[in-house]
Amino acid sequence: MDLGTDITAIIIISVCLLPFIFIARSRKKREKKMLASLEEIAKENNCTVNDYDINADFIIGIDHKQNQVFYYKSEEGVINQGAVNLTGIKKCKIATHTQTINAKNRKEYVVKGLELKFIPRYNQDPEVSFTVYDSDLKMQLTGELQLAKKWETLINKKLQHFN
Repeated sequence: MDLGTDITAIIIISVCLLPFIFIARSRKKREKKMLASLEEIAKENNCTVNDYDINADFIIGIDHKQNQVFYYKSEEGVINQGAVNLTGIKKCKIATHTQTINAKNRKEYVVKGLELKFIPRYNQDPEVSFTVYDSDLKMQLTGELQLAKKWETLINKKLQHFN
């Protein structure tokens, strides 16, 4: 190969890689911003984030010492955030919203939404929920169900110490 061919190959490879580099940088920047937002929610509640998970449009975290769960979601310019003190919670469960579709000789169920619901210990306290997935805002699930199951398990294990 001559120098001209080598330079052409380098240019072609660089042009092909640039979109992936920009996407990765953009994702890292978005994740950093979401973590900063979650840490701000924790700080407002005199807590720190010890453990967290990030999905495409939301982040959930916990302060194990203070027993508080934090949530931040930004989608299409709408920000949804919250904090839950687990000492007032009896149970955490996944609420799945489905739609039934009649297909050829069978019914199919399509997930329309997922929420992590926090059931209060006392009936007079309000139920709190964090939206994990909404089909009106996002076409398909991309790991939200697995993440919701992970956090449902983690939170319920933590709740066993209070109940």
